[in-house]
Amino acid sequence: MVADMTTLSTAHVDYLAHHYLLLALPAFLPAVIVAAVVLYVALRDRRSAGQGERTPVGDKRD
Repeated sequence: MVADMTTLSTAHVDYLAHHYLLLALPAFLPAVIVAAVVLYVALRDRRSAGQGERTPVGDKRD
């Protein structure tokens, strides 16, 4: 009886690959791309708005 318990606890187990990432990647990749584009456009617009308010040193007129 004791020998049967040890063989059950040390049984050979094959771990199969999880396909969750493979199935989720097509759903998350477009969302990550859209978020990256939105951040890029927002940062670009913010930088260009800040440069428009400043006057270059050579353009000062009295």
